[in-house]
Amino acid sequence: MLRSLYAYKGTHARTLGFQVGEKFLEIGTSRDPNWLHVISERGSIGYVPKNYMGPEEAAAVDMLEFIDGCIEATHLNASERGGTYTRGEHDALHKLVELRQQWHAQCPPTSHPSKRPAPPPPQRATSQLSVDSVSSLSSLPSPSLPTLPPSGSSSSLGPPPLLSKEGSGGHQGSGIVETSTSFIGRGDSLVREDSSGSSEGHDTSIGYESELRSDVDSGVQASIRSLVSQVPAGYLRSLVEEVRSSTSVSYTTSHYVVEIVLKSLGSTLPALHPLCTHILASKEDQSRNGGAAWHESGDGVRLARLLEQLRECKDDEQQRSWALHEDEHVIATHLTQLLDLLNNGDLEACRSVLALDDFRPLLTLVQYYQMETRWPLRKLLLQVFGAVCQMSAANISYLSASVFPVELAREMVESTCSEERLQYISLVLGMVLCMGDTLPYTHFSVMDEKFLGQLLDGIERYHENPDTEQLGDLYLTLVLAFNLQYPTLPPPALAAPPPHDSALPNGTEEAVGTGGSDISENLVIKLLAQRQDTKYFTEKLLLLFNREEDPLAMFEHEPRPSHSVLKMMRDMYASRATASTFYTNDERVVCDIIIRQLTDLPADDTRREEYLHLFAGLLGAGGWGEHKHRQSEAVRCCSNVLAEERDGPTFSPDQNLVRTIMDAHPAFFREH
Repeated sequence: MLRSLYAYKGTHARTLGFQVGEKFLEIGTSRDPNWLHVISERGSIGYVPKNYMGPEEAAAVDMLEFIDGCIEATHLNASERGGTYTRGEHDALHKLVELRQQWHAQCPPTSHPSKRPAPPPPQRATSQLSVDSVSSLSSLPSPSLPTLPPSGSSSSLGPPPLLSKEGSGGHQGSGIVETSTSFIGRGDSLVREDSSGSSEGHDTSIGYESELRSDVDSGVQASIRSLVSQVPAGYLRSLVEEVRSSTSVSYTTSHYVVEIVLKSLGSTLPALHPLCTHILASKEDQSRNGGAAWHESGDGVRLARLLEQLRECKDDEQQRSWALHEDEHVIATHLTQLLDLLNNGDLEACRSVLALDDFRPLLTLVQYYQMETRWPLRKLLLQVFGAVCQMSAANISYLSASVFPVELAREMVESTCSEERLQYISLVLGMVLCMGDTLPYTHFSVMDEKFLGQLLDGIERYHENPDTEQLGDLYLTLVLAFNLQYPTLPPPALAAPPPHDSALPNGTEEAVGTGGSDISENLVIKLLAQRQDTKYFTEKLLLLFNREEDPLAMFEHEPRPSHSVLKMMRDMYASRATASTFYTNDERVVCDIIIRQLTDLPADDTRREEYLHLFAGLLGAGGWGEHKHRQSEAVRCCSNVLAEERDGPTFSPDQNLVRTIMDAHPAFFREH
């Protein structure tokens, strides 16, 4: 037993405050040797500073009285909370029961204090329970106790019902049961009056405590099961909508907040874990039924209503055939609300609404963009299309196959747009083309040599001015995106040689070049081969190539297209006509990057084959034979690939490619 030497005011939720002279009992260990884990005579559990405590000598009977008082005080504290026991109280009761058994064995019967008559049993069916427990709780002001088992099942919980006679202080026979009444009041002295008899040496509170804990647990579990069954369908969505409407944050953020709260609640209160798990499980059901359940989402309903209002505006505009400028504010309001909904709303519901009737809502937006001539409204529409592209790859595929890319390209070529307008159009057109979806053949009637020539001219012109450099980068992105429309050209070492028994058609020599690869089918490479000034184009391309950046990697959609920068480098080194656009110093940089990648990339990385193809193009169409930059290191990289272990009797694709390069350029490897 411990007694406080000084007064202390608890400064933490898990510490206890006390006055001088209060008694405590140590019930557990502490990670910090400066603190003790104790229970007070009032049943409070927590930590106290060790240097504030002093030992208290006590006889066995006094220890027994103090322990019994702590047990009953703990029961009383739980009863005042409606019969709910904390985890700390459960552990403390286990420890107190063990200590009581130890001290009860050390307390001889002759040293027991004089006894007073036991109080009459309570007038209720539960009087057949353990006498210790019932008598200690019978004086409480109607506490809310858990449901107890029927009287017929109480025989295992303690001794038979109490039979007492007034004025008899001794033994009344084997049928008379010993009892203990101890709790006088919280904070007052604790008095223990024991009787001897057939129950001597047996702790009658153990059965009650175990039964009480079992009843509490089973009652809580039954309540949780009842709550789980009452959770309405789509309750998780309702919680997210409540958070979003109260905080005005996005749907994704609201959903994240609700998940964090439910997971934390289930972890802190294990009894509520089934309920929280059941609510969170509705997220999977929602994602599986997203296409059919969009009308259950507030965002889905609002999006459908806004799209219908825009369709009415489009049809009304067609009927009048002239612009009614008085409706600009109304349409701008619709578009602003639509943009906010696409950016911050329920992603699954918005995807489902846009995909209705084979993407008819997207068709409505495209048609309205075609007929709208006011730039403020077109600007809002371009922002809407950007949000649509960000939502899914299916939206991008539909837009790329529609007339929308042609409308944007025609606007860039035919009209005299401002730089701001060109930036918006270029950015959205790059989003539509970034996945490399095959464009319809009719699109190339507008996105032709004139269009690509304007892009290449803009790259050189806009990069000269720092104020318009961003527009030059957007034009470069469009060129890289347009190059994805064509298959990758093979390097000269792997390309089929032109026939020698027949003369080449007029102009074919220029298109084929000295490398032997036919570049006439790739409009981008063909135009680059004919240009004299590609300074900024090659400079920016090499910068992206060195950083391994792809400006078309705007979204996380699958399946991802080929790396546009690496593909452009391979296509340019498929012919001497385009490989010669790089300066000698630029080509040295290309050599350094290839050697670095071949050294760093593991054997199972698919990018290594791409760099080997580029290496073959560098040897066949580039000017490496003139400068032989880092030749020994390049040969060592090829030797390392050939020296790798292989599965089975066949070579890996990378090894076969290296052998082909060595056979095509034996002098390069022999000179080394």
